[in-house]
Amino acid sequence: MEKVIDISEHNGTIDFERVKKQGINKVIIRIGWLGNKNNHTLDKKFIENYNKAINAGFQVGVYAYSYCKSVEAIISGTNWVLTKLNLFSSHRPTLPVFIDLEDSSTSYLSRRELTDHALKFNEMVTNAGYVSGTYANLNWFNNKLYENELAKYKIWLAQYNNEMTANFKVDLWQYSSNGRIDGIFGRVDMNNCLQCENIDESDITGDTGNNGGDFEVKQYHNGSTKEIVYQDLNCSKKIGYLNPWEICECYGIIDSKALVVYNVDRTNNKKTGFVKWLGGVR
Repeated sequence: MEKVIDISEHNGTIDFERVKKQGINKVIIRIGWLGNKNNHTLDKKFIENYNKAINAGFQVGVYAYSYCKSVEAIISGTNWVLTKLNLFSSHRPTLPVFIDLEDSSTSYLSRRELTDHALKFNEMVTNAGYVSGTYANLNWFNNKLYENELAKYKIWLAQYNNEMTANFKVDLWQYSSNGRIDGIFGRVDMNNCLQCENIDESDITGDTGNNGGDFEVKQYHNGSTKEIVYQDLNCSKKIGYLNPWEICECYGIIDSKALVVYNVDRTNNKKTGFVKWLGGVR
C-alpha cells in the first residue's frame, strides 16, 4: 500500500528530493480554488510544486477546492482547471484530477445538486483525457453526495481514523492531516493508495502528441500600454491586464497566444491567462 501526500501553498517550500528519499513518490497538488463568481484562483505554489515534483520523478495528481453553488460555476471552474493543466502538456498528471467538495458555504445545497456538481466536473475532466475523481469527508459522502453515482470515477475519502470504515469503494484514503515528512516544514496530509496503484501514464487517454513538448520558461516584457489578459484562448473573457512595462513569466505560446503568470495589479496575488501580443516574449 503506497503512501501519497497532498499539498498546497500552506505547506511552504518543499524539498521533493528529501521527500522522495523516504519512499514517497506520489503527490496530489492543489491547483487552486473554484469561485462561485468565476473568481477562480491559482494556488500560489502550484506551478512551483508541480515543476519540482515532476523534476524529482514524482507521479502527480491535482485537486481543485470548490466554492461553486451552481452547475454553471462548476463548468466555468472546470474549464479554468483544464486551461491551467495545458501548462504541463508534456508532463500531464498521471494521478487523478479531483474536485474537493466539503466547503460549509455550499453545504446548504441539496444532495442532488452537489452530486451533479461532482458529476459535471468528472465528466468534463474525463472527456479532456484525464483520470478524474471526487474528494470529500465521510459525512459528505454518506449524507451530501450520492456516492454510488460517483463510483465510476475515483473516490478520495477523508477519514482521520486508524481504520477506514466506509462501506463503498475508496481509491485513496486521507487518514491524517498531521503527518511529518522530512523535506516539508510542519504538518502534511497523508494518504493510503488503496485502488489507484494501477494509475499511470497508460491510463491517460488524451492526445498528447500535438500540444507541445518541453518548454523553457521565459519572461514577458509588456510594452508601453496596458495589455489585456484573457481566461481562454478565444479571448472571449477578460480577467485582467498587464501594466505598462510590467515583466512577468511566460510559459509558452499556444495558438498564437502567450501564456503568462502575472501579479494582479502589482500585488503578490498571481493569475494565469493569455495575451495576444507576442512581442513581449523574451
